[in-house]
Amino acid sequence: MLKVMKKKLLVVITMLVVASGFIFTGSTSTEAKSNKVQYLGKYKLTAYCGCKKCSGKWGTRTASGKKAKQGRTIAVDRRKIKLGTKVKIKGKTYVAEDVGGGVKGKHIDVFFSSHKQTMKFGKKKGVKVYKVK
Repeated sequence: MLKVMKKKLLVVITMLVVASGFIFTGSTSTEAKSNKVQYLGKYKLTAYCGCKKCSGKWGTRTASGKKAKQGRTIAVDRRKIKLGTKVKIKGKTYVAEDVGGGVKGKHIDVFFSSHKQTMKFGKKKGVKVYKVK
């Protein structure tokens, strides 16, 4: 009887130790691997949409061949960030799918589905940008 109780106690303690590792670190090993990022520096952020004023004749077509989508597409300078690269900005992940005539150096243009949203976004300077590995 005492051996059975010791085994049960050992199992419970083991489970608590494993669970506490998750609680104290706040992540699992698979989460930690998926969150690897590389700091790229501070960038200027602006916004654009598919309207003629923002995109001219290009509309929502991107340099990568995909249709631009709000919450995913950003335009970058290819010398700084390659097309197809996943980038984390303020906790949100975007994909470098487009380029722009005015996007030079440490400048990122974030795609929105309406011109009103681009105007509301405005311009932001000194925003930390990370490359998702």
